[in-house]
Amino acid sequence: MICFLVAADRGDPQVRSLSKLAESLGYAPTLVAGLAALRAERSFTDARRPLVLVADVAGGTLADAALRLAQDEQGRAFVVYVADSLSPDLYKTLVRSQAGEWIAWDTCAQELRDLTRSFASAEPADRSARVVSFLPSKGGVGNTTLALETGIHLSARRKSPMRVALLDLNLQGGTLADALDLTPRFEVGEIIAQPERLDEQLIDVFTSRHTPRLDVFASPPRRLDLGTVPPEIVFTLIDAIAKRYEAVLIDLPHAWVAWVDNVVQGSDAVVVSGGPSVPALRKLTQTLSHCDTLAIPAADLAVAVNACEVDLLGRVTRQAEIERPLAGRTLFRIRRDGAAANGALDAGRSLIEMAPTARISADIKALAEWCGAARNPA
Repeated sequence: MICFLVAADRGDPQVRSLSKLAESLGYAPTLVAGLAALRAERSFTDARRPLVLVADVAGGTLADAALRLAQDEQGRAFVVYVADSLSPDLYKTLVRSQAGEWIAWDTCAQELRDLTRSFASAEPADRSARVVSFLPSKGGVGNTTLALETGIHLSARRKSPMRVALLDLNLQGGTLADALDLTPRFEVGEIIAQPERLDEQLIDVFTSRHTPRLDVFASPPRRLDLGTVPPEIVFTLIDAIAKRYEAVLIDLPHAWVAWVDNVVQGSDAVVVSGGPSVPALRKLTQTLSHCDTLAIPAADLAVAVNACEVDLLGRVTRQAEIERPLAGRTLFRIRRDGAAANGALDAGRSLIEMAPTARISADIKALAEWCGAARNPA
Protein backbone atom coordinates (compact mmCIF):
# COMPACT_ATOMS: atom_id res chain seq x y z
CA MET A 1 0.00 0.00 0.00
CA ILE A 2 1.37 3.39 -1.05
CA CYS A 3 2.10 5.88 1.73
CA PHE A 4 3.97 9.19 1.89
CA LEU A 5 5.13 10.72 5.17
CA VAL A 6 5.59 14.49 5.00
CA ALA A 7 7.95 15.79 7.71
CA ALA A 8 10.55 18.55 7.77
CA ASP A 9 12.63 16.85 10.46
CA ARG A 10 12.99 13.15 9.79
CA GLY A 11 14.95 12.65 12.99
CA ASP A 12 12.20 13.95 15.26
CA PRO A 13 11.10 11.21 17.71
CA GLN A 14 7.41 11.69 16.89
CA VAL A 15 8.11 11.43 13.16
CA ARG A 16 10.15 8.25 13.63
CA SER A 17 7.37 6.78 15.77
CA LEU A 18 4.76 7.63 13.12
CA SER A 19 6.89 6.01 10.41
CA LYS A 20 7.22 2.81 12.45
CA LEU A 21 3.48 2.82 13.11
CA ALA A 22 2.76 3.06 9.38
CA GLU A 23 5.14 0.18 8.72
CA SER A 24 3.38 -1.95 11.34
CA LEU A 25 0.11 -1.34 9.49
CA GLY A 26 1.51 -2.70 6.24
CA TYR A 27 2.68 0.53 4.61
CA ALA A 28 6.14 1.35 3.31
CA PRO A 29 6.20 5.13 3.87
CA THR A 30 8.21 7.32 1.52
CA LEU A 31 9.64 10.26 3.46
CA VAL A 32 9.44 13.70 1.84
CA ALA A 33 10.61 16.98 3.33
CA GLY A 34 7.51 19.08 2.62
CA LEU A 35 4.22 19.35 0.77
CA ALA A 36 5.82 21.21 -2.13
CA ALA A 37 8.29 18.35 -2.53
CA LEU A 38 5.42 15.87 -2.36
CA ARG A 39 3.58 17.55 -5.23
CA ALA A 40 6.76 17.32 -7.32
CA GLU A 41 7.22 13.63 -6.49
CA ARG A 42 6.47 11.56 -9.60
CA SER A 43 5.62 8.47 -7.59
CA PHE A 44 2.96 10.50 -5.77
CA THR A 45 1.35 12.02 -8.86
CA ASP A 46 1.23 8.61 -10.55
CA ALA A 47 -0.11 6.72 -7.51
CA ARG A 48 -3.72 5.61 -7.21
CA ARG A 49 -5.23 6.42 -3.79
CA PRO A 50 -2.00 7.07 -1.89
CA LEU A 51 -2.15 7.72 1.84
CA VAL A 52 -0.42 10.95 2.88
CA LEU A 53 0.62 11.43 6.51
CA VAL A 54 1.40 15.08 7.30
CA ALA A 55 3.40 15.14 10.52
CA ASP A 56 3.11 18.57 12.14
CA VAL A 57 5.39 18.88 15.17
CA ALA A 58 5.60 22.68 15.06
CA GLY A 59 2.24 23.73 16.46
CA GLY A 60 -0.10 23.78 13.46
CA THR A 61 2.09 25.42 10.82
CA LEU A 62 1.09 22.84 8.18
CA ALA A 63 -2.67 22.87 8.78
CA ASP A 64 -3.68 25.16 5.90
CA ALA A 65 -1.34 23.43 3.43
CA ALA A 66 -2.62 19.98 4.43
CA LEU A 67 -6.21 21.14 3.89
CA ARG A 68 -5.39 22.52 0.42
CA LEU A 69 -3.71 19.24 -0.49
CA ALA A 70 -6.80 17.27 0.57
CA GLN A 71 -9.06 19.56 -1.46
CA ASP A 72 -6.80 19.43 -4.53
CA GLU A 73 -6.43 15.65 -4.41
CA GLN A 74 -10.06 14.89 -3.53
CA GLY A 75 -11.06 11.50 -4.92
CA ARG A 76 -7.47 10.40 -5.53
CA ALA A 77 -5.38 10.71 -2.35
CA PHE A 78 -6.28 10.69 1.34
CA VAL A 79 -4.54 13.13 3.69
CA VAL A 80 -4.11 12.43 7.41
CA TYR A 81 -3.01 15.52 9.32
CA VAL A 82 -1.24 14.54 12.55
CA ALA A 83 -0.98 17.38 15.08
CA ASP A 84 -1.77 18.22 18.67
CA SER A 85 -4.78 20.34 17.70
CA LEU A 86 -6.77 21.73 14.78
CA SER A 87 -9.25 24.61 14.70
CA PRO A 88 -12.93 23.65 14.38
CA ASP A 89 -13.30 25.48 11.06
CA LEU A 90 -10.35 23.72 9.45
CA TYR A 91 -11.38 20.35 10.87
CA LYS A 92 -14.90 20.70 9.51
CA THR A 93 -13.64 21.64 6.06
CA LEU A 94 -11.05 18.87 6.06
CA VAL A 95 -13.50 16.11 6.94
CA ARG A 96 -16.25 17.35 4.62
CA SER A 97 -13.79 17.17 1.73
CA GLN A 98 -14.00 13.37 2.15
CA ALA A 99 -10.28 13.34 1.40
CA GLY A 100 -8.77 14.03 4.79
CA GLU A 101 -8.84 13.51 8.54
CA TRP A 102 -7.09 14.87 11.61
CA ILE A 103 -5.69 12.72 14.39
CA ALA A 104 -3.89 13.81 17.55
CA TRP A 105 -0.40 12.69 18.46
CA ASP A 106 -1.44 11.25 21.82
CA THR A 107 -4.11 8.98 20.27
CA CYS A 108 -2.29 8.41 17.00
CA ALA A 109 -1.67 4.67 17.35
CA GLN A 110 -5.29 3.57 17.68
CA GLU A 111 -6.83 6.23 15.44
CA LEU A 112 -4.45 5.63 12.55
CA ARG A 113 -5.02 1.90 12.82
CA ASP A 114 -8.82 2.37 12.62
CA LEU A 115 -8.56 4.98 9.90
CA THR A 116 -6.26 3.02 7.61
CA ARG A 117 -8.39 -0.09 8.03
CA SER A 118 -11.46 1.69 6.67
CA PHE A 119 -9.37 3.49 4.04
CA ALA A 120 -7.98 0.23 2.71
CA SER A 121 -11.30 -1.58 2.67
CA ALA A 122 -13.48 0.88 0.81
CA GLU A 123 -13.39 3.24 -2.13
CA PRO A 124 -14.18 6.90 -1.41
CA ALA A 125 -17.89 7.67 -1.35
CA ASP A 126 -19.22 9.24 -4.53
CA ARG A 127 -21.33 11.63 -2.50
CA SER A 128 -22.27 12.52 1.05
CA ALA A 129 -25.67 13.23 2.51
CA ARG A 130 -27.52 16.46 1.89
CA VAL A 131 -27.21 18.35 5.17
CA VAL A 132 -30.08 20.75 5.90
CA SER A 133 -30.07 22.85 9.07
CA PHE A 134 -33.29 24.15 10.64
CA LEU A 135 -32.46 27.36 12.51
CA PRO A 136 -35.14 28.90 14.79
CA SER A 137 -35.30 32.68 14.96
CA LYS A 138 -36.82 32.43 18.43
CA GLY A 139 -38.14 29.81 20.79
CA GLY A 140 -41.55 28.24 20.25
CA VAL A 141 -41.81 28.68 16.47
CA GLY A 142 -42.18 24.96 15.72
CA ASN A 143 -38.66 24.44 14.40
CA THR A 144 -38.53 20.83 15.64
CA THR A 145 -41.89 20.06 14.06
CA LEU A 146 -40.76 21.40 10.69
CA ALA A 147 -37.56 19.35 10.75
CA LEU A 148 -39.42 16.22 11.85
CA GLU A 149 -42.21 16.51 9.28
CA THR A 150 -39.68 17.22 6.52
CA GLY A 151 -37.82 14.04 7.43
CA ILE A 152 -41.02 12.01 7.49
CA HIS A 153 -42.00 13.23 4.03
CA LEU A 154 -38.61 12.71 2.40
CA SER A 155 -38.30 9.20 3.82
CA ALA A 156 -41.83 8.12 2.90
CA ARG A 157 -42.59 9.81 -0.42
CA ARG A 158 -43.60 7.47 -3.22
CA LYS A 159 -41.05 8.69 -5.74
CA SER A 160 -37.38 8.59 -4.75
CA PRO A 161 -37.72 8.09 -0.98
CA MET A 162 -34.54 9.03 0.87
CA ARG A 163 -32.75 7.46 3.82
CA VAL A 164 -32.94 10.26 6.38
CA ALA A 165 -31.30 11.03 9.74
CA LEU A 166 -32.89 13.56 12.09
CA LEU A 167 -30.25 15.05 14.39
CA ASP A 168 -31.50 16.99 17.42
CA LEU A 169 -28.71 19.31 18.60
CA ASN A 170 -30.79 20.62 21.48
CA LEU A 171 -28.39 18.67 23.66
CA GLN A 172 -30.00 19.70 26.95
CA GLY A 173 -32.95 17.56 25.94
CA GLY A 174 -34.94 18.36 22.82
CA THR A 175 -38.44 17.16 21.99
CA LEU A 176 -37.80 15.53 18.62
CA ALA A 177 -37.67 11.97 19.97
CA ASP A 178 -40.67 12.60 22.23
CA ALA A 179 -42.76 13.75 19.27
CA LEU A 180 -42.26 10.34 17.63
CA ASP A 181 -42.60 8.41 20.91
CA LEU A 182 -38.99 7.25 20.71
CA THR A 183 -36.38 6.72 23.41
CA PRO A 184 -33.52 9.23 22.95
CA ARG A 185 -30.19 7.38 22.90
CA PHE A 186 -27.56 9.99 22.02
CA GLU A 187 -25.53 10.25 25.23
CA VAL A 188 -23.26 13.17 24.38
CA GLY A 189 -21.52 12.83 27.74
CA GLU A 190 -19.98 9.58 26.59
CA ILE A 191 -17.90 11.31 23.94
CA ILE A 192 -17.20 14.80 25.33
CA ALA A 193 -14.15 13.55 27.22
CA GLN A 194 -13.23 10.89 24.64
CA PRO A 195 -14.26 11.97 21.11
CA GLU A 196 -12.15 9.17 19.66
CA ARG A 197 -14.81 6.73 20.94
CA LEU A 198 -17.22 7.89 18.23
CA ASP A 199 -17.01 4.92 15.89
CA GLU A 200 -19.53 2.97 13.82
CA GLN A 201 -20.54 0.80 16.77
CA LEU A 202 -21.23 3.78 19.03
CA ILE A 203 -23.28 5.46 16.30
CA ASP A 204 -25.43 2.31 16.19
CA VAL A 205 -25.93 2.63 19.95
CA PHE A 206 -26.96 6.30 19.57
CA THR A 207 -29.55 5.53 16.86
CA SER A 208 -33.29 5.56 17.57
CA ARG A 209 -35.05 3.79 14.69
CA HIS A 210 -38.42 5.21 13.62
CA THR A 211 -38.84 3.50 10.25
CA PRO A 212 -36.48 1.55 8.00
CA ARG A 213 -35.71 4.85 6.22
CA LEU A 214 -35.78 7.29 9.13
CA ASP A 215 -33.48 7.33 12.17
CA VAL A 216 -33.35 9.84 15.01
CA PHE A 217 -30.34 11.02 17.02
CA ALA A 218 -31.55 12.84 20.13
CA SER A 219 -30.26 13.35 23.68
CA PRO A 220 -32.07 12.47 26.91
CA PRO A 221 -32.87 15.45 29.15
CA ARG A 222 -29.76 16.56 31.03
CA ARG A 223 -28.28 19.63 32.67
CA LEU A 224 -25.57 20.54 30.22
CA ASP A 225 -23.78 23.78 29.41
CA LEU A 226 -23.85 23.84 25.60
CA GLY A 227 -20.72 25.97 25.65
CA THR A 228 -18.77 23.05 27.09
CA VAL A 229 -19.53 20.81 24.11
CA PRO A 230 -16.41 20.88 21.89
CA PRO A 231 -17.19 21.88 18.30
CA GLU A 232 -15.16 18.88 17.11
CA ILE A 233 -17.74 16.59 18.72
CA VAL A 234 -20.57 18.17 16.73
CA PHE A 235 -18.71 18.18 13.41
CA THR A 236 -17.43 14.64 13.84
CA LEU A 237 -20.93 13.39 14.63
CA ILE A 238 -22.46 15.12 11.61
CA ASP A 239 -19.79 13.81 9.26
CA ALA A 240 -20.03 10.28 10.65
CA ILE A 241 -23.82 10.25 10.25
CA ALA A 242 -23.65 11.77 6.76
CA LYS A 243 -21.78 8.71 5.49
CA ARG A 244 -24.81 6.53 6.26
CA TYR A 245 -27.70 8.57 4.91
CA GLU A 246 -28.89 10.48 1.87
CA ALA A 247 -30.18 13.41 3.93
CA VAL A 248 -29.29 14.72 7.40
CA LEU A 249 -31.77 17.21 8.88
CA ILE A 250 -30.43 19.15 11.87
CA ASP A 251 -32.69 20.69 14.50
CA LEU A 252 -30.54 23.52 15.90
CA PRO A 253 -31.02 25.08 19.35
CA HIS A 254 -32.42 28.57 19.74
CA ALA A 255 -29.72 29.39 22.29
CA TRP A 256 -26.63 30.54 20.41
CA VAL A 257 -23.35 28.71 20.93
CA ALA A 258 -20.15 29.09 18.94
CA TRP A 259 -20.59 25.95 16.84
CA VAL A 260 -24.08 26.86 15.58
CA ASP A 261 -22.66 29.28 13.01
CA ASN A 262 -20.19 26.65 11.83
CA VAL A 263 -22.95 24.08 11.38
CA VAL A 264 -25.03 26.58 9.41
CA GLN A 265 -22.08 27.50 7.17
CA GLY A 266 -21.27 23.85 6.55
CA SER A 267 -24.82 22.90 5.55
CA ASP A 268 -26.00 22.40 1.99
CA ALA A 269 -29.21 24.28 2.79
CA VAL A 270 -30.63 26.28 5.70
CA VAL A 271 -34.25 26.76 6.76
CA VAL A 272 -34.83 29.71 9.10
CA SER A 273 -38.11 29.31 10.97
CA GLY A 274 -40.24 31.99 12.58
CA GLY A 275 -43.75 33.12 13.41
CA PRO A 276 -46.23 35.47 11.69
CA SER A 277 -46.67 38.06 14.46
CA VAL A 278 -44.98 41.44 14.18
CA PRO A 279 -42.45 40.75 17.00
CA ALA A 280 -41.76 37.27 15.58
CA LEU A 281 -41.17 38.70 12.09
CA ARG A 282 -38.76 41.21 13.59
CA LYS A 283 -36.78 38.37 15.20
CA LEU A 284 -36.92 36.48 11.92
CA THR A 285 -35.43 39.33 9.91
CA GLN A 286 -32.68 39.75 12.51
CA THR A 287 -31.75 36.08 12.20
CA LEU A 288 -31.77 36.35 8.41
CA SER A 289 -29.45 39.35 8.62
CA HIS A 290 -27.08 37.28 10.71
CA CYS A 291 -27.21 34.49 8.10
CA ASP A 292 -26.30 37.05 5.49
CA THR A 293 -23.14 37.88 7.44
CA LEU A 294 -22.26 34.16 7.29
CA ALA A 295 -22.35 34.37 3.47
CA ILE A 296 -25.10 31.76 3.09
CA PRO A 297 -25.99 31.76 -0.64
CA ALA A 298 -29.52 33.01 -1.28
CA ALA A 299 -30.36 29.89 -3.29
CA ASP A 300 -29.49 27.71 -0.27
CA LEU A 301 -31.59 29.59 2.28
CA ALA A 302 -35.35 29.37 2.80
CA VAL A 303 -37.70 31.00 5.29
CA ALA A 304 -40.55 29.06 6.92
CA VAL A 305 -43.20 31.22 8.61
CA ASN A 306 -45.06 28.78 10.81
CA ALA A 307 -48.60 28.83 12.24
CA CYS A 308 -50.00 31.39 9.80
CA GLU A 309 -53.64 32.25 10.46
CA VAL A 310 -56.12 31.50 7.66
CA ASP A 311 -59.57 32.74 6.63
CA LEU A 312 -62.63 30.59 5.97
CA LEU A 313 -61.30 29.67 2.53
CA GLY A 314 -57.95 28.54 3.90
CA ARG A 315 -56.06 31.57 2.63
CA VAL A 316 -53.27 33.06 4.73
CA THR A 317 -54.36 36.30 6.38
CA ARG A 318 -51.99 39.27 6.67
CA GLN A 319 -50.07 37.81 3.74
CA ALA A 320 -48.74 41.18 2.58
CA GLU A 321 -47.46 42.02 6.08
CA ILE A 322 -45.60 38.70 6.20
CA GLU A 323 -44.11 38.96 2.73
CA ARG A 324 -43.02 42.61 2.90
CA PRO A 325 -39.99 42.18 5.27
CA LEU A 326 -39.09 38.89 3.56
CA ALA A 327 -39.04 40.15 -0.01
CA GLY A 328 -36.48 38.40 -2.18
CA ARG A 329 -36.32 35.32 0.08
CA THR A 330 -37.47 31.80 -0.71
CA LEU A 331 -40.59 31.80 1.47
CA PHE A 332 -42.83 29.00 2.73
CA ARG A 333 -45.98 29.86 4.67
CA ILE A 334 -47.12 27.01 6.93
CA ARG A 335 -50.81 27.39 7.80
CA ARG A 336 -52.02 26.89 11.35
CA ASP A 337 -54.01 23.73 12.10
CA GLY A 338 -54.10 23.24 15.86
CA ALA A 339 -56.40 20.22 15.77
CA ALA A 340 -54.21 18.25 13.38
CA ALA A 341 -50.99 19.24 15.15
CA ASN A 342 -52.24 18.34 18.64
CA GLY A 343 -53.74 15.08 17.40
CA ALA A 344 -50.41 14.04 15.92
CA LEU A 345 -48.53 14.94 19.11
CA ASP A 346 -50.95 13.02 21.31
CA ALA A 347 -50.62 9.95 19.07
CA GLY A 348 -46.83 10.16 18.87
CA ARG A 349 -47.07 10.27 15.08
CA SER A 350 -46.35 12.86 12.42
CA LEU A 351 -48.80 15.29 10.87
CA ILE A 352 -48.17 13.91 7.40
CA GLU A 353 -49.08 10.42 8.62
CA MET A 354 -52.13 11.50 10.61
CA ALA A 355 -53.52 14.15 8.26
CA PRO A 356 -51.96 13.64 4.81
CA THR A 357 -54.60 15.73 3.02
CA ALA A 358 -54.64 18.66 5.44
CA ARG A 359 -53.50 22.07 4.22
CA ILE A 360 -50.71 22.18 6.79
CA SER A 361 -49.38 18.87 5.43
CA ALA A 362 -49.39 20.27 1.89
CA ASP A 363 -47.41 23.30 3.07
CA ILE A 364 -44.83 21.15 4.83
CA LYS A 365 -44.50 18.84 1.83
CA ALA A 366 -43.60 21.84 -0.34
CA LEU A 367 -40.89 22.83 2.16
CA ALA A 368 -39.65 19.24 2.31
CA GLU A 369 -39.34 19.01 -1.47
CA TRP A 370 -37.20 22.15 -1.44
CA CYS A 371 -34.98 20.58 1.23
CA GLY A 372 -34.71 17.35 -0.75
CA ALA A 373 -33.56 19.27 -3.80
CA ALA A 374 -30.81 21.13 -1.94
CA ARG A 375 -27.68 21.10 -4.00
CA ASN A 376 -24.89 18.75 -2.97
CA PRO A 377 -21.34 20.14 -3.22
CA ALA A 378 -19.94 16.63 -3.68
